[in-house]
Amino acid sequence: MRMKNTDTYLKKLEEELIELPKKERQAIIAEIEDHFSNEIIEQMHQGKSKEDAERNVLHHFKSPKDLAEAYVTTSNQSNFDQLTVSFFVINLWVAGSGVLLAQLLDVYNLGGLTAGILAVAISIIHLFLKKDWRKLEVQALYNFKYLIPFFLFPASLFLFWLHGEINTYTVTYLVSYWVFIGFSYRLSQWFYKRSLN
Repeated sequence: MRMKNTDTYLKKLEEELIELPKKERQAIIAEIEDHFSNEIIEQMHQGKSKEDAERNVLHHFKSPKDLAEAYVTTSNQSNFDQLTVSFFVINLWVAGSGVLLAQLLDVYNLGGLTAGILAVAISIIHLFLKKDWRKLEVQALYNFKYLIPFFLFPASLFLFWLHGEINTYTVTYLVSYWVFIGFSYRLSQWFYKRSLN
């Protein structure tokens, strides 16, 4: 696909880089834009028109998709080496959800209930305060959306059935847990969208 001008190229490149955090995307776009400007100016000094210089630079440059793939691969390699506090905090949210899920087997365990609520609350507060997101954290938030409908919800039904005792308290706890995981799903998606901006 031939790009008409550098602006079109940069817009397409930014679209291809969407899975990277915003700060990283902006740095890449600024670097490429600077490279384009320098090349175009150099070719204009050699007597080419601006349009010819721009066409020539774009002709000799990788496609936005190929260039984005190279940057994403490099980013993945460096970010997976750097586990962060936020990555562990996202997993703490998952663990807290699991602890709250386990309460279906022992609904009168106040310690487990407290630990689960604290884990989730600490995670949510930390993520609300977070500003710069790394690739690994964004991926963890993205994967969180699959955990809820494909693991936590079915597991809650299974544990409720396994518990065997159906009373007002267990039914109320189960429904409350479903409300909690629905809230967690929405909030995790909000964090995910926020991490991309």
